[in-house]
Amino acid sequence: MTTSDVFGTPPAHDPAVVDGLLETAVSRLRAINALCSDEVERAVRAVPRHAFAPEFPLEEIYDHKTVLRTRYADDGTATSSVSAMWVQTLMLERARLEPGMRVLEVGGGGYNAALIAEVVGPNGAVTSLDIDPVVTDRARGFLAETGYADRVEAVVGDAEHGHPAGAPFDRIIVTVAATDLPPAWTEQLVDGGRIVLPLGVRGHQRIYALTGCGGELLVGETGNHAGFVPMQGAGAPAPHRVPVTGTVELVTDADPVPASETLPGVFALPVHRVPSGVHIGGMEPFSTLQMWMTGLSGFGLLTGTGEDFVHRPMLSGATPAVWDGATLAYLLCPKVPDADEAYEFVACGHGPRSEEAAAALAEHVRAWGRDHRGGPGPRFLAHPDLPDADGVIRTRHTRLLALWDRTEHDHGLDWEADTRG
Repeated sequence: MTTSDVFGTPPAHDPAVVDGLLETAVSRLRAINALCSDEVERAVRAVPRHAFAPEFPLEEIYDHKTVLRTRYADDGTATSSVSAMWVQTLMLERARLEPGMRVLEVGGGGYNAALIAEVVGPNGAVTSLDIDPVVTDRARGFLAETGYADRVEAVVGDAEHGHPAGAPFDRIIVTVAATDLPPAWTEQLVDGGRIVLPLGVRGHQRIYALTGCGGELLVGETGNHAGFVPMQGAGAPAPHRVPVTGTVELVTDADPVPASETLPGVFALPVHRVPSGVHIGGMEPFSTLQMWMTGLSGFGLLTGTGEDFVHRPMLSGATPAVWDGATLAYLLCPKVPDADEAYEFVACGHGPRSEEAAAALAEHVRAWGRDHRGGPGPRFLAHPDLPDADGVIRTRHTRLLALWDRTEHDHGLDWEADTRG
């Protein structure tokens, strides 16, 4: 079965219209620093993005911020998509691809694999891996129709196991949201190779670029926010979800996990509030604060909206919180009275240590404000045998340690700003 059998005959687009939309997209990607190199730009110009998403209008296909969701689960959640152009070019830039490289793409679809093939050239090799046979078949059809079938091998497999038949790889580019680093990835990566992926660290998904430093050690840096569909199969995320109220849950993969009957009673206790004194503008990014919080013991996220708390949350449905076994503390972000577009981080606590827990949380915010506000975020060490210590985050396969440098410069995308919930 060909893609034409599924989508019908592809529409005959006016080349002048396509060229105009592509030119605008490239200009915008350059302007926000998501596209920097001539090599990646040549790939974007060479691969017809519309040929990999024939069911969408051209204006959406070539809008640099639009995600094209192509497959859904029974509950309506997206399971496969063609990522927004800005995130695809950004990840390719961070991968530092070179001609002749062997690349594993985790999460298929066709278009991104074709971009990689253009950059690594005819002497390179690209394997595109996806767990869903329907997605793989779709990708194979589009790759064949656009002339990339001989340059990209599209295979079905579980991301947890990588693709040993094609290893070793110079680069692994992951286009589904991971919450861990499976051993297969480091085992199949050459020394000095690079893994670029959207990694969810305690609920906050960002793009990481990690370099292999021998054995199982990876060293890397964080980047921009991401919103990829979650990984499926053995590496699918499985956080604990503990009820707090009818509309609020604590979502955590940290210890200790509260008993299901404990949190409602604690949350019903009087709240103790501690203002941090740290103010933030309405469009000022605070993503490094989110990362700064994840190193706290017992970290999790509270779902719920502004109606569920005494003040508005930092982000609707993702309020950072800490549970120590008896006391719950969390961070809200109310508007500063009589100020235009200014907000203050306020720590709230419930339970026997509410005052102490809220004060500690507020001081943690102040430390971020002094040392890391406006910075690029932490670098990370990843290794399965890192010793238990403050700030070490345990995942199923590895342990992560954030390394924070004091800096005053933000290296994120120029247009990026967090949306207040």
